[in-house]
Amino acid sequence: MRTIIQKITNARPPEALVEACGGAAKVVLLRSASFESTPARYSFVAPFPFLQMRVFGSRCEFTPSGAGAPWEQFGQPWAILAELMARYEILDEADQPFPLGGCFGYWGYDLKNALEPRLPRRAVDDLELPDAVLNFCDTLLVYDHQLSATWIISTGIRLDGSRDEAWARERAGVLQELVTATGTRTDNTAPARRPATLPEVTSNLTRAQFLERVAQSKRYIRQGDIYQVNLAQRLAARHPWGGWEFFQRLITFSPAPFAAYLDGGSFQLASSSPELFLRLSGAHILTRPIKGTRPRAADPTRDAQLTYELQTSPKEMAELVMITDLLRNDLGRVCEYGSVQVPELVRLERFPQVQHLVSTVEGRLRPGVTHTAALAGCFPGGSITGAPKIRAMEIIDELEPVTRGPYTGCLGYLGFNRESQLSIVIRTAVCRDGWSYFHVGAGIVADSQPEAEYGETLAKAAGFLAALNLPSAPEPGRSAVAPPPANSIAK
Repeated sequence: MRTIIQKITNARPPEALVEACGGAAKVVLLRSASFESTPARYSFVAPFPFLQMRVFGSRCEFTPSGAGAPWEQFGQPWAILAELMARYEILDEADQPFPLGGCFGYWGYDLKNALEPRLPRRAVDDLELPDAVLNFCDTLLVYDHQLSATWIISTGIRLDGSRDEAWARERAGVLQELVTATGTRTDNTAPARRPATLPEVTSNLTRAQFLERVAQSKRYIRQGDIYQVNLAQRLAARHPWGGWEFFQRLITFSPAPFAAYLDGGSFQLASSSPELFLRLSGAHILTRPIKGTRPRAADPTRDAQLTYELQTSPKEMAELVMITDLLRNDLGRVCEYGSVQVPELVRLERFPQVQHLVSTVEGRLRPGVTHTAALAGCFPGGSITGAPKIRAMEIIDELEPVTRGPYTGCLGYLGFNRESQLSIVIRTAVCRDGWSYFHVGAGIVADSQPEAEYGETLAKAAGFLAALNLPSAPEPGRSAVAPPPANSIAK
């Protein structure tokens, strides 16, 4: 059978599609925020997975839809995922620019330990989130920002990997009825409201502790252990908004080409990521590392000055070149010899709160290398670990007191038809029990200035703070717009 691709007459924006599905449990929304780049042309709503896989170390929990009984499987999670993806592949329909069903979810940073078992585990896992939440979806909704059109995708894939045309039509009909019904159906939104008092934002590291860790990172660089390392702190704030409402606030203040929302049951991810990790189409693979950051300024003259500083900074340029070379090596592990190219070495990209330098690296996968194998071969992204990658990850585990969880892993989909796309999980809040946790990091190199690196982390938190109704973070070396609350991140 061929996959059903059905256009919906009354197109609705992605958020309305989520709400039309009743705020479905386990829903994943990949929201491009209407940016014009080709990878961000489409937004996806994957609302009703036929199977969910949750990873906790070597233990994988599986929950099928309907009346099927859940089960557990122990082993190497990447190998287990590869087996499932092979079962559900649709290789005879590789003529679409978007996925025809797929595995939607996040792969958390600590899945690195399944790839490199010798890496230490000293950081405290205080939130105890799954290492991965992966939803296998036979149906999804596709919103095309260029054409302002919506399509229903229904593959008819069953749990055992077989395909059923009658099942595909039934599933498409259910989605058609939901998204064309009048009114809004939603169970996970709350009326917009302001907190009675401004939320207090705290960090797992004081300013002094973060500065000392930057100094320690520079000592490792001088000793020859590494060239660069990404160092992060985790912010936390209590607020009255649920995960879905906080996501809407976050992308309002901080729109990004790879925004995403994931309902993990007891927690939600609200992401406004600007960074593409991997884009895979057939045998083609592409990555776009971001390095070098400056805040944006309301005054055009000051904004232009910050842009000039970024584009002429030897430190920022060296950092981007190092990470571009690291990712060139990573792609070389899975690509045909001689196919890896760097078509863009340095490009300026601007977002509402920050501006970055970006490179593009691409190649052609070797015959027999699946998208799952390519993801495992490049995971985690070098732009958020450091170089050399293994030693940098050891140092991250030593210097950061808590595990990263989803942060600096990836979020997106592996398409059953070999159309896949994953963003780096940055600018992302974990929402749970009225709290949001938000990591922010900075790349440390030999000539890093500790205060400037600390200021860079606060600049990256600007969208998070704005979503909390707080003033944006100050530029490095400048005063905050308003005095920070006691026991806050400014310590």
